[in-house]
Amino acid sequence: MWRLHRIVTLSFLVVCLATSFTGAAQAQTLGTPAANENANSALAWMELTYRLVQNQKLSPPMAARIYAYAGMTVYVAVEHGIPAIAPLENQIKGMPALPAPEDGQTYDWPSVANGALARVLAGLFMTPLDGTLKAIHNLRAQLVTQREQTIHQDVVDRSLAYGESLADGLLTWEADDGYQDIYDKPYELPTGTLGGYVPTKQGVKPMEPYWGQLRPFVMPDASACDVAPNMPFSTDPQSAFYAQALEVKNVGDHLTDEQKTIARFWADGSGVSGTPAGHWLSIENQMVTQLHLNLQQAATMYALVGMAFGDSFISTWSLKYRVMLLRPVTYIDNYIDANWQSYVATPPFPEYPSGHSTVSAAAADVLTHLFGVVAFTDMTHIQYDQEPIVRSFTSFEAAASEAAMSRLYGGIHYREAIENGMAQGRDIGDLVLDKIELVSEQ
Repeated sequence: MWRLHRIVTLSFLVVCLATSFTGAAQAQTLGTPAANENANSALAWMELTYRLVQNQKLSPPMAARIYAYAGMTVYVAVEHGIPAIAPLENQIKGMPALPAPEDGQTYDWPSVANGALARVLAGLFMTPLDGTLKAIHNLRAQLVTQREQTIHQDVVDRSLAYGESLADGLLTWEADDGYQDIYDKPYELPTGTLGGYVPTKQGVKPMEPYWGQLRPFVMPDASACDVAPNMPFSTDPQSAFYAQALEVKNVGDHLTDEQKTIARFWADGSGVSGTPAGHWLSIENQMVTQLHLNLQQAATMYALVGMAFGDSFISTWSLKYRVMLLRPVTYIDNYIDANWQSYVATPPFPEYPSGHSTVSAAAADVLTHLFGVVAFTDMTHIQYDQEPIVRSFTSFEAAASEAAMSRLYGGIHYREAIENGMAQGRDIGDLVLDKIELVSEQ
């Protein structure tokens, strides 16, 4: 297990500039350090990224991949404006060397990020809607106009061009992660296994069955953080497995109004929302404002949490399609109550482990490491035009725990998948924090 004991460094928010440089040599560039820039431009891009995923109706794994690359792009774009960094390309296995800025030249780091994100996002969507590319173009132009009000045009132009060169390197690396090999690849669902997954809706294909074959961001391989199921399948009414299925039914039959609200708040379905990882991206975006993060702090957050997003779905989907466990609604209909239905529609992929639980625990782990215990009110549904629900939490961990339990209330997962999924997510978060150092902690 990668779970480590750490002292959360709250001083990250205010003293990350007071550290010494320990990474590879940087180009000697001029310009305002990223820590002295606000994060408004990065925030605008990440808010747009959520909207694009929502409008494109992407699956949860596809969304997590886009959020991961977008978050890494923000950091790579500004890392030469951050003293005391360990370059990201030296820490990610297989990540190529990226172009360096020109010695002695002045760069505007928000404009570098603007150029890089515009090109990366345009390249990440395999089948972009017309509105997707237009929205990317419009935000780039809007931010250029804003920067040119205070930054000389030559500096903005040079920065945009440098950002685009970084984007080209990132897109070349991204194209080799295995996604293009599995895109629309035919899949035949195994049959005939007692307790094996069967679709819960006729004619719907299993979602992303090959996702576990993608190249991880930080994990050495897709199974590195596995938390295997420890409850053997059984139809015996006296068995532990029957008991956990019966719990799903009993909870679903007696949901309180509060539990129904929680189930809907964290449902994060494709097309309706930015997916489960997107909900946590929305929380990150809210932290930029609530904690007054500067560009350096925001870039570090987006990169670390983004990598946790990406690896969470590679890890979860790999295990889902190896365990191949049937959904609660299938078990309950076959062995307990033929007329039972879950409160939230069951998604089209195997049950174990819970993706919501994994990604929520991973994100909360990284955010807690960066910022400590932060109370917040989650405005995601209001900000992204969903059902007007607002919920408040005492910490990131509290939000993750509620997100995980929402899947029991929704009738989507057994408790084992939820609890083990959270353990798997914490393992992934700790692995990201253990392996990736973006700001020196000396």
